[in-house]
Amino acid sequence: MAFKWPTEWRDPDAMSYFISNFASSNTRPGRKLAFWSNLICDVCQYRKTPFVTASELKRCLAWRGIAPLCVEGVLDDMETKRTLVKLEKLTETWSQWGVGLLAYPVTSIWKKIASCDLEQKFVVTSVLEDCCAKLLRQIHQEEPVLFRVQEWNAIVKKFVNSSNIKEFSNYLVFKGDIVQHGDPVSIVKVRSSTQKKVEVFSQVDLAIGKAQATKEILESQIKALNEKIDECTSAAKSARNKNQALSFLRRRKMFQKSLDQWEGTLNNTESLLMQLHDSQHHKVIVSTLKVGADALQQNKVSMKEVDDIMDQLDEYKSYEDELNSAMTSDAENVNLDESLAIELEKLLEDEEPPTKKQSLNNVPSQVTTTTPEVIDLTKDDPEDSVLSNQELQELEDLQMMLQKCPVPPTTTEVESYHSLEFEETEHPIDSETVPENIKARLSPESRRKPGRKLVGSLAE
Repeated sequence: MAFKWPTEWRDPDAMSYFISNFASSNTRPGRKLAFWSNLICDVCQYRKTPFVTASELKRCLAWRGIAPLCVEGVLDDMETKRTLVKLEKLTETWSQWGVGLLAYPVTSIWKKIASCDLEQKFVVTSVLEDCCAKLLRQIHQEEPVLFRVQEWNAIVKKFVNSSNIKEFSNYLVFKGDIVQHGDPVSIVKVRSSTQKKVEVFSQVDLAIGKAQATKEILESQIKALNEKIDECTSAAKSARNKNQALSFLRRRKMFQKSLDQWEGTLNNTESLLMQLHDSQHHKVIVSTLKVGADALQQNKVSMKEVDDIMDQLDEYKSYEDELNSAMTSDAENVNLDESLAIELEKLLEDEEPPTKKQSLNNVPSQVTTTTPEVIDLTKDDPEDSVLSNQELQELEDLQMMLQKCPVPPTTTEVESYHSLEFEETEHPIDSETVPENIKARLSPESRRKPGRKLVGSLAE
């Protein structure tokens, strides 16, 4: 990805102003200082290095082959604002900073007399802090805290240039993010994500570091033995005579025996390394459980306190109930009276005066032979005046049905009819001796409607 230059970089008039030197050391325009300060930070961020020199900046910030003449003044202004510091002052303590502040008048005079050192190395603090944050974020995601120096250098190269690894590591040591062991450095320990500062090396850490170093040595030795075994095998295949081939095979057997010994040692070392890591995890787990137990002990609540609190709550609840009943007693009585009055009005409205209704059960169950009396509905009857219109309509419909129905036969006529049929079945009648009127009655045409003919004849 190419570096994105500011828009003024393509404007010749603007750049002729920016690359020019300051008119005097006392007057430095803020626009020019802001332009070069921001550009220096962006360039360092793009190059992944917070360490710069004046000569490097002049070379990489040259516009059309013209180096800016105001770089020294910009660096001096950034150093005053603490956005850029000299490398030797990067790990400066507060006491050292106080001594430097007292000696500032003398150093400022000397700075004016002496010429500026173009190879003086500066550190852009914002870029340095950003690189440190990214490095720690990646390490905390992978979770290991101990590194061999070779592994550490390989990780740091992803964020800073290889020429500045030592300075970068020293700054992390100054901040308390890492601690180094050995001279030269052989092990680097990084603080965990839950720690503010890294802990010093323990015996377990040193044992893990030595076990890792031994493991690397054994792996390299095993790799070399495997290569020698492969060489002996290929040499035995390409040997000119049998004795030479047997010699290569003897050597391969010797290397194979040594390889088996190294592999056994490597297995023991890996087992030891795993046990050391487990002991560290057990230590962390035990310390966590201890902290949790202490917290529970401090937050322990006695039963007496719980009983007292519950009694207080019960007293307060009873007091609230009494207060509410006292405040709402009159209102409840008023509401009760109003509700009772409304209920009484509803009862009075629903109640109707008693009426005398004629039941249909008064209709006679047995029907006589006499012609039913026709009721004249046009006449006014005092007893019917109380009947409703629906009941009057029902009585009228019932009267019409009675008028349409034929007159049923009496009991005597029905019995005589059955006796005739019985006599007909028991005593066959001769057609010659039967009178004409009886034949007419017994004919098939008359038997189609025996009830009506018979009843009519009997009625005659």
